[in-house]
Amino acid sequence: MQNRRLYKNTFLLLLLMFSVFEIKAQEDPPIPIEVEVRTSRNLNFGSFTAGSAGGNVTVSYDDLRTVNGDIVELNFGEPVSAALFDVYANPGTIIQIETLGDYILLNQDTGAEITLTINSFSTGQRTFVTQAASAQTPNEVFIGGTLTIPPDNSGTLPGTYFGNFTLNFIHQ
Repeated sequence: MQNRRLYKNTFLLLLLMFSVFEIKAQEDPPIPIEVEVRTSRNLNFGSFTAGSAGGNVTVSYDDLRTVNGDIVELNFGEPVSAALFDVYANPGTIIQIETLGDYILLNQDTGAEITLTINSFSTGQRTFVTQAASAQTPNEVFIGGTLTIPPDNSGTLPGTYFGNFTLNFIHQ
């Protein structure tokens, strides 16, 4: 009988101990992920001329311009530069850069069009992990691209071209 009473008291004591301790079944929510992207510099292909065979003008993410086809580089006018985006995010955030295909640039005087392809990233690829020490320090992302100049442009090509491209910075 005394053993029974001892077991009963032990059971009640254990039950009381377990009812006092807090048991967590869910971890704290993750740190909120906020990503802000600011344009610091525009993509600029500089000045060049194109013959009737057309060709390509490429600016890499590190500001190097190359041409092929019937294109001649000119060294005056606007400086050549890759686009620069400052990405603000918590350290270690995984970000994927998404483009929406090729883009059309338009000469507002003649209506001529050339194609822009975004294809060069300082991050090495379209997915990267932020490395800045804090969310207040920008992660610099340089982006380059290629202009495709159509052949047989029949003299409608000269002029200044304008256009926009859209990048989506998707965080995971």
